[in-house]
Amino acid sequence: MRIRTKTILGVAVIELAMLAILVGSALMVLRESNEAELMHRVQLGCNLLASAAKDAMISQDLATLDSLVDEAMASGQIDMIRIVDANGVVLTQRGDPALLLRPFHKEMNIEQVQDGILDWSSPVMAGNLQQGEVQLGVSIAPLKTLLTSARRWAAGVAGLEMLLVALFSFLLGRYLTRQIVTLREASIVFASGNFNIRIPILGNDELTQTAKAFNQMAQQIGESHILLQEENLKRIEAQREAEQAQARAEDAAEQLKEIFALSPDGFVSFDDARRIRYVSPAFTRLTGLAKADVLDMHEVGFFASLAMICVPASVVSGFATLHARKIKYGADESHLPRQKIELVGGRILEIGLRESRAESVSQILYLRDVTHETEVDRLKSEFLVTAAHELRTPMASIYGYSEILLAQEFSAEDRHEFLGTIYRQSELMISIINELLDLARIEARGSKDFTLEQVDLCELLQGIIGGFIPPKGRDCPVQPEAHAPFLVQADRRKLTQAISNVLSNAYKYSPGGEAVRIECLTSESALSDAKLGIRISDSGIGMTTAQLARVFERFYRADDTGKFPGTGLGMSIVQEIINLHGGRIEIQSSLGVGTTVTLWIPSADAVSMKAHFMKVAS
Repeated sequence: MRIRTKTILGVAVIELAMLAILVGSALMVLRESNEAELMHRVQLGCNLLASAAKDAMISQDLATLDSLVDEAMASGQIDMIRIVDANGVVLTQRGDPALLLRPFHKEMNIEQVQDGILDWSSPVMAGNLQQGEVQLGVSIAPLKTLLTSARRWAAGVAGLEMLLVALFSFLLGRYLTRQIVTLREASIVFASGNFNIRIPILGNDELTQTAKAFNQMAQQIGESHILLQEENLKRIEAQREAEQAQARAEDAAEQLKEIFALSPDGFVSFDDARRIRYVSPAFTRLTGLAKADVLDMHEVGFFASLAMICVPASVVSGFATLHARKIKYGADESHLPRQKIELVGGRILEIGLRESRAESVSQILYLRDVTHETEVDRLKSEFLVTAAHELRTPMASIYGYSEILLAQEFSAEDRHEFLGTIYRQSELMISIINELLDLARIEARGSKDFTLEQVDLCELLQGIIGGFIPPKGRDCPVQPEAHAPFLVQADRRKLTQAISNVLSNAYKYSPGGEAVRIECLTSESALSDAKLGIRISDSGIGMTTAQLARVFERFYRADDTGKFPGTGLGMSIVQEIINLHGGRIEIQSSLGVGTTVTLWIPSADAVSMKAHFMKVAS
């Protein structure tokens, strides 16, 4: 660079520095003086208003306070005034409602203002006792406008000054260094990607030497650019393939995450150091162990934590057992007994381990809730044992008497007696099988087979009593009197079956000839929960408290002497039917006194009201 260029640039730099110092100092003085003036004016005005309001505040003269506030607001320089007493109660206030609603914070200087309003307060003193406080809010927007205008003016003057200096420097530089312009233009073309540009060589001064160096640089960079383009194309292609692979991996990971989140089974993944790296939401829900408590836990410590929430007798030996099982039997464990653990709360989980060959996952532990399956298996086994036991007795009788009849000759009277026994036992077997099928159908289909309609209980009872055949020597129950229809929403056939079962039991277990009584009842519940009832009472053998607790068990009969025939399924069927109607059963019984069974069914009005509420809610 020549000395003349250095001199021109030096002048420009000095001019710029001095201009910056001058403008900055002027703006700082202007800002500080105006801020000080504003603070002084706000403080003075607030103090004067506090002094003027002292007597009115002491005397609680709100009219005078309103007048003072209105006069102060009339100046147009105050945006908000509030006068409060010593307890903080607002006596009067004026200003923008939005400003009055915001919290008041006294600000000691302009820098503390955050909302554009300078808040200042002065106490109202009477002697040494503060009677209240005057709060002012003054907008600093005019001050900011003034400072902004000053900055713009200063920036305009400085810009004009620099423009003149730049113009002078440009003209002088162009005149002195035309070769620099050529170099600059060549640099621009070179920067645009044209590496074939060359600068003409004229003279032998410093700029000429620079032009020669530029030409050499352009030639070398052009050659390197060709090689770089080829490498860049390869890199872009590799990067595109990497991004596509990453996108596929992220998509697969997101899908797995959603699958794990929706799966009812719990999953826990371990890294290559056998530490937990992922816990699915289902695992937390199944075990109650928090995700934060088990993350980064080693498999040994994790199993110890799992063992603490298990029933001691059900805890498996540990991860060593699961690993050994995997090594011994491989991936196919379908033919082996399932590994199960039982939690303290009674939940039963199936537990298994899967090895992984991924770099970040060494193994995955899964848990599945099999509580319902285990309970169903247990109930199924109990039911099969009980049903087989109940069917075995009549089958043994049929088999025994048939064998005797085939082996020997008997008189007509004895043969008739044996055949009668076979007939009765066959009838019992058919009754058991029919009631089992009926009960299974009700449980499987629920109320899907019900045909609901409005049924008058009194009319239904009349039909049941009319078709009921009491034991020999016994009278039918008396039809209860009803002064109004007892309407329920029910399946007529199923409800008839339930009432008939209860009525039959009442006669069966009162062999002494005692009367059986039937009543129609109404509940005192709210209309939306109103129920109508049928009460059937007898004075028969009754039941103990222990027998009453088991009355709905399948195949259970309070009498174990065999004196009273039956399958032990009648009350189970009654319970299923009444429950599916949304009703309930009440039973009171005393041994040797008798039994009273009340079947409560929701009234038709209650069912209609609930349906209406559900329709409105939807």
